[in-house]
Amino acid sequence: MKNILIILNFILLSFIYAECYELNQSDCLYWSDYCEWNDETGQCQEFGGGGGDGGGNGNADGPYQYASISESDGLRNGPDYRDGVVYYPINGNPPYKSIILTPGFGGGSSSMSNWATFFASHGFIAMAIGPNDEINDSHYQRGEGLLDGILTIIEENNRLNSPVFGLIDENTFIVSGYSMGGGASHDAALIAQENGLDYIKAVISFNPTVLFEDCDLCPADSYEGEIFCICLVPELINHSVPSLIFAGEVEVNELSAYEGMLGQDIYSNMPATTDKIMFEGADEGHSFAAYPYGEVQEYTLNWLNFHIMNDTGACESLLQIPSTSSEYLTNISCEQQSLNGDVNGDTVINIQDIILTVNLVLSSNYDSAADLNDDTIVNILDIVAIVNMILN
Repeated sequence: MKNILIILNFILLSFIYAECYELNQSDCLYWSDYCEWNDETGQCQEFGGGGGDGGGNGNADGPYQYASISESDGLRNGPDYRDGVVYYPINGNPPYKSIILTPGFGGGSSSMSNWATFFASHGFIAMAIGPNDEINDSHYQRGEGLLDGILTIIEENNRLNSPVFGLIDENTFIVSGYSMGGGASHDAALIAQENGLDYIKAVISFNPTVLFEDCDLCPADSYEGEIFCICLVPELINHSVPSLIFAGEVEVNELSAYEGMLGQDIYSNMPATTDKIMFEGADEGHSFAAYPYGEVQEYTLNWLNFHIMNDTGACESLLQIPSTSSEYLTNISCEQQSLNGDVNGDTVINIQDIILTVNLVLSSNYDSAADLNDDTIVNILDIVAIVNMILN
């Protein structure tokens, strides 16, 4: 397994240093067949790609100003990641939902700062982390890093000197990342599911790659006498976390070593019962969704508004085929979605829902809309949760 990782890492190394956003202006001009210099953002980008500082316009795009918390400010330094930075909205609407982002091969936490500041400007807590070893950490280890980032945000919510003390929803998290980090977000969902953790509510994977080794499910191959069994089959990505996946139509040309293990393949192997979307960018490569811009950021926000903020209007927007897509696949159904806590189904959570939930408790009956903590029982905990939703 170690040798095959070395091979894949070598291939990725040759690609990452050709990524346009890594180049200075002179190098960007040199590679003008592939890249162009954006004077507005002061950064190199692929033709047709997003801006370098988020939002496609050189700023974070959203309605909120934001600030950051680093480890020098007292932020926890988790053992499974490196250089964590938390971005938070100023004068937003708490309790804040949180998203943790991890980068692609060779990148550190700063590689995800564009997406992190974008999310913070739209009212979310966003934490950018890097792997402990930017070259050798596996997808699985990066997934562990995402879960460790969740623990850091929970601790930050309880740190007295933190500017977000008491302002964070500790039950709602989104995991995300680019390239290897995008695949790691699915590893994080699988690890959480295996350990009975239900606080991951959504996955957003930007041009993900995955790497699973299982000699019971995958055909065996060998390299220098070492046997390895790598593939992607439904059994290896069997999680129930709603997932938004971005992929490039031609990115397999850049990452041939990952053929069969890219975003399109992740979508087709995920359970049919898991809400999922695959947005394939027309004529786009591996950096299609590396930064927020255009329909990439638009569909990302609609996904969060639908699955995290319970905005049914956003669901309808997600059913529209993007103009920049070569393929757009989804299994979501807006009509079948229900709002947690909306027991009478009138799309408003109020005292009537509390009364109905109390009646359910007294009669020992069950309604999934009243089961806010998903423990298959309607009890006083659910009543308290609905009251808190109304108060907030």
